[in-house]
Amino acid sequence: MITKHRNYTIEIINDPDYTFNSADNIIHYDIEYADKEISTDEVYPTSKHGIRISREGKELKSVIVCEVGGSTTIHDKSFIIEDDYILLCCCNKVYSLKLPDLTIHWKKNLDWATCFAIYPFMNDFVVHGELEITRVDKNGNVKWAFGARDIFVTPDGKESIEVTVDKIKLRDWQGYEYLLNENGQEIK
Repeated sequence: MITKHRNYTIEIINDPDYTFNSADNIIHYDIEYADKEISTDEVYPTSKHGIRISREGKELKSVIVCEVGGSTTIHDKSFIIEDDYILLCCCNKVYSLKLPDLTIHWKKNLDWATCFAIYPFMNDFVVHGELEITRVDKNGNVKWAFGARDIFVTPDGKESIEVTVDKIKLRDWQGYEYLLNENGQEIK
C-alpha cells in the first residue's frame, strides 16, 4: 500500500518471505524491529510488515517490523499517519514510528491476541483488538480498555466496529452489540 504524507511517499507492505537476521533476504531494510526473543532460531515471527519512506524518489529510510502473535496484514485501517508519526498494528502490538527516520516513538502490547485496526478518536486513537477495544493517547498511554462476552470479529463478515465522532459501536462473534462513550463506558 502506498500513501502520501506531506512531501513523503510511504510504502507499507506485508513481507512474509523476510527472514529475521538473514543476509539472504531478497528485500533488505535499514532497521529490523522485533522483540528480543525473535532473534533466536526457535521463534518465528507471525507477521512481518515493511515500511519504506522516500522523498522525490529517493529512499530515506526503511524498516521491517516482525512480531509473534495473532497474524495481521496491511490494509487501510492497519495503520494511521498522524502529525509526524505512523502508527502500525503488528500482531498484538501497535508501533508508533517517527517520520521520516522511522525510529520508535513507542510500542505497546494492546491486545492479548491481535490488533486488527487503529482509528482516530477525539485527539487519541482507538485500537480494534480481537479481545479488547483500547483507547490510547499520542504517547501510547492507555486511557481505557473494553472487553465483552466474545471476540470483536463477526462470523458473517459484517463490520464489528464503527467509530464516530464521540462513540464506538461494537459487535461481537455472538452478535451482541455494544455502544461505548468516549470514556469506554457502555451506553444503555
